[in-house]
Amino acid sequence: MGTTSSFFGGGSTTLPDIIPIASTQTYTFPHSGTIQLHVIGAGGGGKSEYDGKAVSGGGAGGYCRKQLTVAANDTMAVTIGTGGAGGTSRGNGSSGTVTTCVYSGTTYTANAGGGGSSASGGSGGTATNGDLNYTGGAGGSAGNNNGYACGGGAVNFFNSPPNGGAVTYNPAASGGAGIGGNGGTGASGADQGAGGGSFGPASGEIPGAGDLGILKHPFLNAAWAKGGESTVSTSNPTTAPAGIGAGGKGTQESASTLTQAQGGGAFGGGGGNYNGFYNNGAKSKGGNGGIGGGGGGGTNYHQTNTNAGHGGDGGQGIVFVEYTAVT
Repeated sequence: MGTTSSFFGGGSTTLPDIIPIASTQTYTFPHSGTIQLHVIGAGGGGKSEYDGKAVSGGGAGGYCRKQLTVAANDTMAVTIGTGGAGGTSRGNGSSGTVTTCVYSGTTYTANAGGGGSSASGGSGGTATNGDLNYTGGAGGSAGNNNGYACGGGAVNFFNSPPNGGAVTYNPAASGGAGIGGNGGTGASGADQGAGGGSFGPASGEIPGAGDLGILKHPFLNAAWAKGGESTVSTSNPTTAPAGIGAGGKGTQESASTLTQAQGGGAFGGGGGNYNGFYNNGAKSKGGNGGIGGGGGGGTNYHQTNTNAGHGGDGGQGIVFVEYTAVT
């Protein structure tokens, strides 16, 4: 048992700690009482391209919140969505899969974000049957403009979808969205857009505000909530993800080695990646989405299809059980 408060406010009360469910299972409620059920869909992957062509980011999963009265030893069927893979060899990003909870004959659904393409960012996932049903943030859209690499969308907790950053300059890479707002726009003088924060949008290369958003909502500050990071190969340097609730920074560079844009923290989108090392650049990758976040797009300035950039992967879905009263 621990002292906590409801995700959406309320006084401090001695209640069970918030319970994350990160794998598909039949879940058994440990106590009788009132809960807030939080259901988050998986994110979509970012687009892959070469020769400096446009890449858009993946969309974030939907968010469903429902208040329920449960009894100890009741069961709930939980299906956790899988994040969509980032595109390779010029492919579009893949959509994630749906997260669902079935309790007492009703299905609570958070659909997955869509994958990014050249022109369009992946759409945010929708949600159904909750008291709140919020659509996830969309991936940043490149609009078929060469030299544009866009970030992924973030999970929408506040009824204002946080979208991946767009780009307005060739070459540039935008940041992934944070839960508090859009990712930074890649533009002249700010060609590496920052990630959106947990409490505000980014502005160009200036990150969105954090801390306050996390402190205000203890639900977002659990030790398990780590942003995703991965590598294209064992020789690729890893990049630390952004903080919880924040989007990853976009990366516009010219490097002959493998690179990866910053991944989103939990619930945030990954940054876009543009590698301008002409005809010798390695397979650079967009940043991965954090839990529920969309992956950033990845493109290389290379004239062979076989050396296309990689899109970042979408983050997996998750479910939380938050007791607000125990009887």
